[in-house]
Parts: sequence; C-alpha cells; structure tokens
Amino acid sequence: MAVAFSTASEKCDVFDDPIFDNSIVSLHEHTYKPYGSPTYRNSDEIRIPVNFQDLILDVSESYIYIEGKFTPTEEGKRCYLANNAFAFLFDEIRYELGGEQVTIVRKPGITSAMKTMLSFGNSQNSVLLTYGWGLDENKQDILDTTSHVFSGRLPLKYIMGFAEDYTKGIVNVKQELILIIARSFKNCYMGEVDATLEINKIEWKIQHVVPEDRLKLKLMSRINKSPSIAASRVKIAYRMWDLYELPALRETSSDIWAIKTSTSLERPRYIIIGFQSIENSDNRAKDATAFLNANVSDIRLYLNSNVYPYERWNLDFSKKLFGAAYYAYIHFQRSYYSKDMSEPMLTYGNFMNNPLFVIDCSHQSEAVKSS
Repeated sequence: MAVAFSTASEKCDVFDDPIFDNSIVSLHEHTYKPYGSPTYRNSDEIRIPVNFQDLILDVSESYIYIEGKFTPTEEGKRCYLANNAFAFLFDEIRYELGGEQVTIVRKPGITSAMKTMLSFGNSQNSVLLTYGWGLDENKQDILDTTSHVFSGRLPLKYIMGFAEDYTKGIVNVKQELILIIARSFKNCYMGEVDATLEINKIEWKIQHVVPEDRLKLKLMSRINKSPSIAASRVKIAYRMWDLYELPALRETSSDIWAIKTSTSLERPRYIIIGFQSIENSDNRAKDATAFLNANVSDIRLYLNSNVYPYERWNLDFSKKLFGAAYYAYIHFQRSYYSKDMSEPMLTYGNFMNNPLFVIDCSHQSEAVKSS
C-alpha cells in the first residue's frame, strides 16, 4: 500500500490553482495487420509493419491480438487449452526499429512463463488469464466451448523487456513486428486426446498519441531542425530477456554450464534457472510451464572473478530446506522493479514443486570486462 504525505509548506498553499495535465488531447487504439493474406500455418513468418513515421506510438502498451479455433479430435474426452497457450503459439517474436533488430524473444512460451512467475502476483490473475496465463481444465474463459473459438492478447511488455522498460512514445521511425508461428501446437493444450488448433487472426493493436499543439510543435521542431541524425537521436534504455537451453545434465553429482556473454553493455544482471523434464515439451500429458527442483543442493554463478551468491545455499528439498532459494525468488521483484514489497506468485509450499532459482548479479564493477 502506498501512502502520499503532504509537507507542511504544501498544506499552506491553499490558493494554488489545481494542476491538470492536458498535454495529450487524443489517445486512440489502431489496428495494424500483417502483409498480404497470411495463412498462419506452422513455421510461417508473419510480418506486421508500421510505416507511418509522423505519428507518436505507444508501443509499450501495444499488444498482439489473436483469434483462433481449438477443436478436440473426440467429443466428451478431456482436452483443453493449457497454461500460457497464446505464447506457445510462437517460436520467435522480433521487434525492429528503423530496419534494426531491437529485441528478439526465442521460445516465448517458456521465456514468458519464467518471467510471469517472477514478475506477477496472484492479484493479477484475472488480467493474466486474458494473456493465456492460468488456463487449466476448469478455467477456459477465453474459449467458447460451442463454437470452439478462442481469443486473447499478448501485450508486448508481457514478453519483451524493451516494451516493459521503455514507456515513452516512438516517433519518426518505421517499425515492424515479426512473428514465427510454432512448429507444433502441442504445448498449447493438454488432455486425453489430440486436438486441431487454427490461428484465424493476428493483429497488432497500438495506441496513437496526439499531443496538444504546443507540445507537438516543440517535438517536431526538434526533429526537423537537427543538423544531423545523431543530434535528434533518442536514447532508449531497456533490459532484454535471453533464453539459453542446456539439452541435458550429466548424470553426476555436479555439472558446469559455460555461457559466453556479449558486450559489457549487455552483461547479465539476473540469472534465472529452471529445470524441466524432456517429457514436458510437445506432450499433451504434461504441463509445458512446470519446473522441477531436481534435488538441487546449490547453484553458483561465476562471472569473471566474482561468484554469486556469495554464500552457498545448502538446499535440501527432501527436508523442505530451500529457504535461501525462495528468499532469492521473492526478492526479485524488489530488486528488478524497485518495489517496496514483493508479491510472489508462488507460496513457500508451491515453490518446492515448481521452483525457479534466481541469482541477482545486478551489482557489478563497470571496470570488469565481459566474459
């Protein structure tokens, strides 16, 4: 709960005029459609361009709107849309700005599942259901069981760190959203029988921001009078979520996984580790968003000459001794989002059977080279 306090001087400003923000005179949602007449088949590439460069677009609040049809092969058998089904419809989602790739999300189903378990709390369950999160046998609100038609949305800030961090408008540049349809839809549903899943519509919904005349004139003046492109260039800072996969662990008491990071600008700030059985993928009998504790006793990150966490966790899931890992999990929201209080999605008991291991390495010496 946030409480606003007034200073003593503010209490005495009884004759001040109230302040109203009228800087935005219009805020309307517009629909952008893919090139041509796409069929939305498995592995197809879908491109949605935005060519209007004289508009201010609120990409951070934009979302991918999806309509489709889900039909089990046998009536009366258990078969339903699975958790995070919308994100599993795609193998890859990219966002380009001025022809340059800004961010890419590989396997958005798994990436967004891990992000959701970290970033959201149970109070957002109703909203998350419209994103496809929280779907199970008893929660199929986004599906009409008579016509078998479903609809929902994937906000860009739900799947991309760029849209979550950079909340300002985008202006004077061409944009494009590229989506690769999944090779298989088997991660999108669970049940006793197979099902056919069709995508009938994919659209990109973006708000157009129209500022009041003085603000618009000031903005356009800055763009038009710049002597060079560099002078009017906007600095965009954001964090990106990258997914790395290790096909299998060695059958030993310990294992080492070496990953090379890129530039110092893109150095890792948080490492999230999740363990899954190979049976979870493309298997209608298994939840593709479920993770295992794998009887892990300790996880350590070696980044150049530094080690994170500083002290060993000494976990023992068989005795419910996993407090250190759970505390790191609930601390993520406070560290990443600068929240005063965390609202974890997983309780201590739920964490035991569906854990994510969080390593906070956000505090580093800028003088250290990447490795």
